[in-house]
Amino acid sequence: MIRRGILLVILALVCVPRMQALQDKKLGIGVVIGAPSGFSIKYWKGSVAYQGTLGAGFGGGLAIGADYLMHTDAFANPRAPFYYGPGLFLGDVGFGGPKWSGNDLFLGARFLFGVDYIFPDHPFDIAFEMGPALLIAPSVGLGIELGIAFRFYP
Repeated sequence: MIRRGILLVILALVCVPRMQALQDKKLGIGVVIGAPSGFSIKYWKGSVAYQGTLGAGFGGGLAIGADYLMHTDAFANPRAPFYYGPGLFLGDVGFGGPKWSGNDLFLGARFLFGVDYIFPDHPFDIAFEMGPALLIAPSVGLGIELGIAFRFYP
């Protein structure tokens, strides 16, 4: 499933002609590799962005995540904004911790830090992010989430 998604994104990037700069685009669609690995969507609203993920955790379970991200010009390059913000995730077994019964759902919160590189004159970006994740249910646990995202802005 993930291979098909990656292939679809690559095909879209190859077939779609060059467009205006990313800063004029609002919605990015792509893939994320890490925790979770799967599909990524990001909607920009000024210096704030809403990010969603749908994919598989390390243990193979399905995970859905939503993040509220604030971007700053922390570096000299405005095409590489630093971002941070809270998020929530929900899914079935496969968080990477203890093995639960097949009917258990997990719920957790995370706080991401990252850098989003916006390619000049091309409609895509790449983001590197990491942050602490707190598993709330069915048991309490703490972990680190790492990810790299590639998104296309049609």
